[in-house]
Amino acid sequence: MAFTDIFSVLTEILDQLISKFIALIPDLIMALIILIVGYIVGRLVGAGVNIFLTKIIGLDKWLERKKLDKAAYGISISGFISGIAKWYIYIVFIGAAISHLDIALLTPFMQDVVTYFPRLIAGAVVLLIGLIAGEWIKRKVIETEILFREVIGDFMKIVIIAIFIVMSLSTMMIDATPLLWFIAIIVAGIILTLSIAIGIGVGLALKDEIKPLIKKLVEQLSEGKKDKED
Repeated sequence: MAFTDIFSVLTEILDQLISKFIALIPDLIMALIILIVGYIVGRLVGAGVNIFLTKIIGLDKWLERKKLDKAAYGISISGFISGIAKWYIYIVFIGAAISHLDIALLTPFMQDVVTYFPRLIAGAVVLLIGLIAGEWIKRKVIETEILFREVIGDFMKIVIIAIFIVMSLSTMMIDATPLLWFIAIIVAGIILTLSIAIGIGVGLALKDEIKPLIKKLVEQLSEGKKDKED
């Protein structure tokens, strides 16, 4: 009798699970349809953005002409932007699918992800602009005839990128204060090192010109001292 009761309870639980699963099937199908549509739309948007940037605007060719195509360390600028657009669509549709299933643990999390993702995109774009701007400044400095132009160009690039990193983190609502202090210390150290290097370099470069002047000055001082003694 006890075994029959246990079997009945298990059968009832199994029936309830099957009933809930059958009731959930339409929602699962709809969620799957949402994901498939999101994948298709994301691919289309990504391809459209890439075509717009490469074919219509000609962004990659323009960057190549300006010798800025390597600014993002080998990452295609058009590919990066189109990839961001594609993944934003993916995230939105994944959030919609999870919201449709009404999963208690995942729904609020995905809503936060969808809300935050534009800030993440904006931060990435700011950083990308910083990389391009840093490389452009470096190129302009190298084109001049100033002393140590390559070193100064690299220094300026690092400073520009550091500034844009801080701006990028702020855009993504990440506290950049510790990084800001670290960058300030690094920049101060680089400036000090450059000052010493430039001072030594100028001294070595002008030593032949300065040597006769120093010799003449010493001779004049010696003659003046003799005149006073006489």
